[in-house]
Amino acid sequence: MKAAEQVIVVGGGATGLSAAAALSRRGVDALVLDRDDRVGGTWARRYDRLHLHTIRQFSGLAHYPVPRRHPRYLSKDEYAEYLKDYAEHFQMRILLGERVTAVRPGAQGSWEVETADRTRTTRIVIIATGHYTEPRLPVWEGAAEFRGPIIHSSAYRSGRDFRGQRALVVGLGNSGAEIAADLVEQGAASVAIAVRTPPPIVTREVLGVLPTQLFGIALMPLGFPHVIDRVGAALRRRSVGDLRPYGIEEASWGPFTAKRPAVIDVGFLDVLRSGRVTVRPALTSFTERGVRYSDGSQDAVDMVVAATGFTTGLARLLTEVPGIVGSTGEPLGRSGQPTAAPGLYLLGFDETVRGHLFEAHRESKRLARTVARALKQV
Repeated sequence: MKAAEQVIVVGGGATGLSAAAALSRRGVDALVLDRDDRVGGTWARRYDRLHLHTIRQFSGLAHYPVPRRHPRYLSKDEYAEYLKDYAEHFQMRILLGERVTAVRPGAQGSWEVETADRTRTTRIVIIATGHYTEPRLPVWEGAAEFRGPIIHSSAYRSGRDFRGQRALVVGLGNSGAEIAADLVEQGAASVAIAVRTPPPIVTREVLGVLPTQLFGIALMPLGFPHVIDRVGAALRRRSVGDLRPYGIEEASWGPFTAKRPAVIDVGFLDVLRSGRVTVRPALTSFTERGVRYSDGSQDAVDMVVAATGFTTGLARLLTEVPGIVGSTGEPLGRSGQPTAAPGLYLLGFDETVRGHLFEAHRESKRLARTVARALKQV
């Protein structure tokens, strides 16, 4: 049986587009399937305040850098525009509105990629849907009785929608910190943030000049993550200061040891230090008009934003492919490397301190070499 496609890329976000472009440079014409109705749509729909935390020079994808007309830190709309231009530049074959429901082995070493309308066959499939596929919303006791809205951060657009309200943000990651700042700036009556695990918080630029991303790029290859994290903690104490008086304890993990990005400050520390954001313990349950925390205290709130993260959705896609996804939904192997199933690759799933887009650029080029060699051997 001859597969209809050489390569299918599942996911038309930044990582999937970079993979398709890198493959095209090696003479491989990949078909990209994306559930969105437009290229860059996921970026365009994110909250209004969002800008990249990584600089323009290290946010471009394979073989086509972000044009210099853009600022150092692109807005979410500017990056959506770049992705659209990127796809047009490489004249990619992209089918939009194609939600992939399953990926499974086919006949004679091929793969089947199933959508609502049809099943396509391919020699190689690259899943590049990323970490932020399915919003994760915890099941809290009493949530059904709460009278206000409980929205996931993926559905949040602007604090203008909640002006004059008492707001609670659950989760102090990058989205939670920025949404809390946005709610304050847009006129919420009060803003609290519930923190279960205190993260490391760093400034976006050291001394207002040198992007923090450059430290990740320079230091990650050196190894010794525990040593680098200890040095980083000392530098944070000098640049950010002691946040315990404001309710945030010492970070419980280090970026290099945990291999995940720190929270990059783009306004949160200002509203925290000025008393316009109140730090609360972990949220445990809801009342009709408010919330309870792990220390037994309660707050009256009008609305809640759950900045509680995402799951990959890989377990749902790969139910017929054992040995690829762990119990937490994360890949068992390294992103961009051959998996236990020949012809199946996962790209863009590793956490990094160097920036997701920087890694997408590097990994997609490396994977394109691997895939091109594999196709020649068929």
